[in-house]
Amino acid sequence: MYTNNSEERKFLYAKPYFVGVIVDTDSNEFDWFWNDDERGQLGRFIKESNFTDLICELVHIFKEGLPNYYELSSLFSVKYEIVQGYLISRYGLETARKEKDEFERRFGKGKAGMDNGDKIICRVENIERKDQDISKIEMDIDIECLKINDLYLFVNEIPDLNELKANIEAKFDHINITVSNKLIVEDKTYRIIVLEDENRMAGHFQE
Repeated sequence: MYTNNSEERKFLYAKPYFVGVIVDTDSNEFDWFWNDDERGQLGRFIKESNFTDLICELVHIFKEGLPNYYELSSLFSVKYEIVQGYLISRYGLETARKEKDEFERRFGKGKAGMDNGDKIICRVENIERKDQDISKIEMDIDIECLKINDLYLFVNEIPDLNELKANIEAKFDHINITVSNKLIVEDKTYRIIVLEDENRMAGHFQE
């Protein structure tokens, strides 16, 4: 499903922002007129493709650039939310830390809820997949520039990970994939992780 025309997928790489301020200040354009046709086609592909093709499509998306976390989330479901680091995602790290310091000065240390390294975590639920193979998605988002560092896909039933690895390697050169009880696709700027949802994996961010 890969497109060779990055202009058609500009919507995927919209610059994230804190309170209306675009994070990438070097960018001089912010095109609001995305290609709805390509968005619709990609959305249908994500909903209807088999799991291997989906993972390959995600690898391609990350290889083309840094996808905007809420644009990527919206292709999977209308239900996505910031479950950790909301203040940071809304105001930016510097302002959020000031808010935290003031809150803790008034109400006590550790009361602001900015733990685990001041992370931002976006959770996507009610995944719209024809095969109903993914129960949820979580994204570990960089607190400075809002890029996706880690994309976790929690599956209802773990596929043959060695076969999945071979299929991805057949389509992409220079890609690092490790397999254990989960599959990790790793590049310099991101990781895509496939693991079984035991409901259960509440502590996976503290690995």
